[in-house]
Amino acid sequence: ARDTPEVTKEYLKEFHEDMIGLTGDYEAVKATCKAFRVYFSTPQNVQPGQDYLVDHSIYFYLMDPEGDFVEAIGRNFTVEQASKVINNHVADWKGKIDKSA
Repeated sequence: ARDTPEVTKEYLKEFHEDMIGLTGDYEAVKATCKAFRVYFSTPQNVQPGQDYLVDHSIYFYLMDPEGDFVEAIGRNFTVEQASKVINNHVADWKGKIDKSA
């Protein structure tokens, strides 16, 4: 795989410091994509060392403080919609935390 842990770590510096990247061999990536219900597609007949583009789903997965899945935010969300969804979930979590304290 061209996206080694080192390459992925360097790429993620372009984003938020808490973002986590995953990589692995083809079968591991395929299984993970299936588990998260996303797709990827690489061009056929790519030669070793050849540069290529990967078509893939684009989602941000919102997780709760316990690490459980809450919502997938895709390209169909506007910035305003995504912000509202995230802020509403954060407010819900804060309310639950405040009640348990």
